[in-house]
This record gives sequence, C-alpha cells and structure tokens, in this order.
Amino acid sequence: MVLAGMDTTANTLARILELLAEHPDIQEKLREEIVQAAESEGGDGLLDFDKLMSLPYLEAVCRETLRL
Repeated sequence: MVLAGMDTTANTLARILELLAEHPDIQEKLREEIVQAAESEGGDGLLDFDKLMSLPYLEAVCRETLRL
C-alpha cells in the first residue's frame, strides 16, 4: 500500500509538461495568466498558494491533465 502513492505528483507534473509542449498555444495562454498574476503581486514576482489556487486557466489545465 505504501507504493501505491509513490511518484504520482512527479508523473502528473511530467504529463502536464508533456501536454504543454505538444500544445504551445495553451502553454502561452497559461504563461500569460501566471505572468499577469505575478506582476499584480508586486516586485518579487512570487505567488503564494492562495493566489495560485485562484488562477482559473491553471486549474483547467491541471483538471484536464488528470482527466486524460
């Protein structure tokens, strides 16, 4: 049972990156959303967890990857 959850996060992130590489238009739209959110946060460009969770296109990309 311990091995059942092993590497699931890494595999999901790898799949997201693979799909984004295959669809550069989606990648650019997601990048724009993240850059705009980082610019609205101020000088350091870091996003906290709550801000990341409020990005609708990022949420859609993650959910679609998990659906596939």
